[in-house]
Amino acid sequence: MKVLLILKPDCLEKGLENEVKNILTSRGYKIVAESRIEKASEEMLEKHYNMLGKLRERLTEAKGEEFANKVISSTFTYMSRGPIIPFVIEKDGDGVTVVEELRNNIIGKTRPWEAAKGTIRELYGNKNPEHDPIENVIHCSGSAEEARSEVALWFPELA
Repeated sequence: MKVLLILKPDCLEKGLENEVKNILTSRGYKIVAESRIEKASEEMLEKHYNMLGKLRERLTEAKGEEFANKVISSTFTYMSRGPIIPFVIEKDGDGVTVVEELRNNIIGKTRPWEAAKGTIRELYGNKNPEHDPIENVIHCSGSAEEARSEVALWFPELA
């Protein structure tokens, strides 16, 4: 199963690129594709977060359009403030199991202050719940379906 991960600007600002990758490879994941983007375009972020991830739709349903617009704006600013490294990892297994293992045991919950002890987001993310946007050092596909779509977006040659 292939899964898209993105090292976010705060990860690179903190010099954690190799450390995060080492955590993943030591757990049996193989890096099969990688690129460095100096500044993510708004178009690419829109496709990633709103077309595939349906972030705007989920936030609007949960907390209203004004809240959704604020979160999207701060997320896009955060993701384009510096370089990012999208990469694809692979591990044998069904998609559900691989994504669940990553999100629950290695990457951690989206909000670093809620992430399990020892996960990447708990170790390196900003644990202040008042900080906007949430800086959690790494993106991880949320489901097997999302992983397939995100890999196809960022690395069409692997789709």
